[in-house]
Amino acid sequence: MKILLINNGKGWSGGQEHLKDLAIELRHNGVEVHFLVRQNTVNETKFAKFGFTVHLMPYKYGWNAASAFFNLVAMLRRERFDIVSINREHDLAPTVAAYRCAFPFGSPGRLMMSYHLPTDHYQLFLGAVDAVVCISEHVKTKLLRIMPAMASRTGILYYGITLPPPPEPSKFSIDRPRRYLKDVAFPIIGMVGEFWKNQIELIEMLPQLKQDFPKITVAFIGNNAARHLVEPLEVRARELGVEANILFTGLVPRQQIQDIFYDLDLSVTTHRNEGFGIVHLESLAAGTPVVAYNEGGFVDIFKGEDVGVLVDGGTANFVAATAALLKDDKRRFAMGVKGNELVQRRYSIQSMGRTYLDFYLKLLEK
Repeated sequence: MKILLINNGKGWSGGQEHLKDLAIELRHNGVEVHFLVRQNTVNETKFAKFGFTVHLMPYKYGWNAASAFFNLVAMLRRERFDIVSINREHDLAPTVAAYRCAFPFGSPGRLMMSYHLPTDHYQLFLGAVDAVVCISEHVKTKLLRIMPAMASRTGILYYGITLPPPPEPSKFSIDRPRRYLKDVAFPIIGMVGEFWKNQIELIEMLPQLKQDFPKITVAFIGNNAARHLVEPLEVRARELGVEANILFTGLVPRQQIQDIFYDLDLSVTTHRNEGFGIVHLESLAAGTPVVAYNEGGFVDIFKGEDVGVLVDGGTANFVAATAALLKDDKRRFAMGVKGNELVQRRYSIQSMGRTYLDFYLKLLEK
C-alpha cells in the first residue's frame, strides 16, 4: 500500500507530530508513506529526517499558482497513491481539484479528508472525497452540523502515543523531589499548550484557589515567545496579585515532557474547543489526573473512566473540583494509576497504527 499524507502548514505542532508517529507505525506495517508539505518550512526537513519521501509545494507561489498546481497534478499522476489523505481544511479544495485533473476518468485509489480541529465553515469540495476521518466526537459533531450529507462517509479514529514507562512509586507522593520544576513544592497544577487556549480563565481562578492553597503554583508549559499572547496573561496576574504563583516554563524539550507531568499534581485546561488533546494522553500515561471542562474532543478519553474530572458549569465549579482533588490524595493517586492503565490499554501508538491500517484497507475494498 502507498499513501500520501498532505499537510501544507507553516509550522510544526501536535498535528504534525501525530502524522509523523502515524507514518512511522504504518511503515512498520509495510506501508509506503509519502508526505506533501510546504516548501522551505520545518516540515520539509523534519519528515525527511525520519526517512520519508517528501514532495514540496512552493511556498512563494502559494496553492493558487498555476505552476504549483500542475506540479501537484503531475506528481499525483506519476505516483498513483492508493490513499491520498488531506489533513488541513485549507488543503481540501486545491487537492480535490488537482486529483480530479490527474484522474478525470476514474482514480487508482481513494481520496480522504482528516479533520484534526473542529470547524464551523462549510467545506466546499468535501463531497468529492471517499471518506472523512475526525479525531473525536466533538470534531465530528461540529462538522456534520454544517455537512449532514457526509454522515455515512464520516468516522472517528483516535490518536495514540508512544507509551512511556509506568509511573514510578515516588510519583504518588506529595513530597517527591521535582525533576523539571525543581524546588517547587506541592501543589503544582499545570496547563500545557499554546497561549491562545483561554489560559486567562485559569489565572482568574487563582485568588480562589489560594484560599485553600496559598502557595499553589500554576505552571504554563509552552513556547511563550508570542508576547502578544503572553503579556495579557502577565498583566492580569499582576492585577490580581497572583504573579508570584505563576510560572512560565517556556518551550520544554520533547524528551523532558514526562518529567513535567511527573512534577504536576494535576494537569488542567480551561480550553473548551480542543480537537482531541494528545497532551491529556501524555498526562494520564505519566499518572497525572486531569481537570477540564466537559466540552471538546478530550471528553471522549474520560467518558466512563475515573481518571480525571470533567466540570460542568463555570469558574466556581472548576475551582471547587480542582481544590477537592488536591485535598484528596488517595483519590488523586488512584486516578493516576487508572489513567496510566487506560492509555496502555487503548491509546498506544501501535493500536493507532493498526486502526488506521484497517480503515485504509476497508476503504480500498469499497
